[in-house]
Amino acid sequence: MKIYLNDLRRISSRRDYPVRIETMEIGDNIYLRRLDNVEGVISFYYDSENDLHISYDLKGKMICPCAITLEDVEVPFELQDDENVVFDENEEGFYIKDSLEVENMVYYIVLPEVPIKVVKNEKIEYPRGDGWVFVTEEDLETSRKDEIDPRLQKLSEYRFEEDD
Repeated sequence: MKIYLNDLRRISSRRDYPVRIETMEIGDNIYLRRLDNVEGVISFYYDSENDLHISYDLKGKMICPCAITLEDVEVPFELQDDENVVFDENEEGFYIKDSLEVENMVYYIVLPEVPIKVVKNEKIEYPRGDGWVFVTEEDLETSRKDEIDPRLQKLSEYRFEEDD
C-alpha cells in the first residue's frame, strides 16, 4: 500500500494504515537481515496547530546476524511513538517526500532500533583453524592465571642464600 503526501494533506481527522508484514527481506543493512511477523498500525493526524503527525504502534521480530557466528538471531521489538512529519529532509522529524510504501515506512521506523551487536543465547561453538583457535576473554584469563609474567621470569630462578 502506498501513502501519498497529497492525500495526507487533505485528511480531516485521523487516517490509519494497518501493517501486516509476514517477511520483509532487507538487502542493504549489515545489522538487519529481515523483519518477520510485523503487525500494528501507522496513523496520521493533524494537531491543534495544524502540524501533521505520525503515530505508530508496531511489534514483530528483527532477524539480525550473530556477531560471532553470523547465524540468524531473533530480536523481538515493540515500538510506539508519535513524531512530527516534516517535508524538508534538513528538519527534525519523520521525513516524507512525495509518496512512500507502508513497508518502507516500517523499515524507516524500525531502523534506529536495530541493535549493532547481537549474540545468540545458546552455547557458541567458536571457530578453529590450523594453528589458531578463537577463545573467549574468560578462557584467556583462566589460561594466563598460572602463567608467570615473562618480565619477572628471571626472579623465579633466584635462590636466597641462608646465613648460618
